[in-house]
Amino acid sequence: MKLQKILITGGSRGIGKELVNLYLKQGCEVHIVARNLKEEIKTPNLKFHSFDLSQTREVNDFARAFIKNNGVPDLLINNAGAGAFFEWGTFPEEEIQRQINLLFTSPILMCRVFAPEMAKRERGKIVNITSLALFYPLPFMPMYNSCKSALSSFTRSMMVEYQCHPVFIDAVLGDVRTEFNEKTSKTMLDDWTRDMKSAWLKIEKQLNDSPAPNLVAKRLILKIAKCNGGVIYEGGFIHRNIYSFLSRFLPNSLKNKILQKRYFD
Repeated sequence: MKLQKILITGGSRGIGKELVNLYLKQGCEVHIVARNLKEEIKTPNLKFHSFDLSQTREVNDFARAFIKNNGVPDLLINNAGAGAFFEWGTFPEEEIQRQINLLFTSPILMCRVFAPEMAKRERGKIVNITSLALFYPLPFMPMYNSCKSALSSFTRSMMVEYQCHPVFIDAVLGDVRTEFNEKTSKTMLDDWTRDMKSAWLKIEKQLNDSPAPNLVAKRLILKIAKCNGGVIYEGGFIHRNIYSFLSRFLPNSLKNKILQKRYFD
């Protein structure tokens, strides 16, 4: 299937931005959904749609209007995401809801509108970007971990329900060197416990040691093109190969001990 019309959420920075650039080079018509858009590329093939995906009331209206004005996309990539780093006992309620809306509710609402329309056309792919955090949770980021897990489970459910079209892909990503940590919501540093400081230093190191988003995006679009439904892994070599493999065999109790030692020692 030759991809022509592509809709990417969170396409203004990070891996989403790299995907946009690569698809534009392929001659595709690319639509970006993001809250803050920087129109750095001037081309008639690039279309901008600005709204906040954490405000889920807008999602259905946007998706239906998109179909009316632009037609059904050949490829939808639900990529938008952000983190929140707090101790659970003080995790702000508004951040809990924001994480659920952005990381889970908005992507599934997009799927609810676009998947049936793709099925009618008997073509189309939907890629939901999830995370290795569903196997290896990040400390003090429980909502990010759980929402990515929920989105992964939802995507695999859709693979069963939609037997032919659209093709559903669960793209499980390890760390990628983006602005993710800079954009993560946090409490003031003075309020952090010793464990929070230790964990954040390790999380920062992981990100800094990770591959650049352009390298991951190049591999990712090749896998998306070849994949006819299922789970794909991306990120650094260890993440996309070894960590994904070990996740199938390590007992949860052992994984938890390894993670606690990694982040808190």
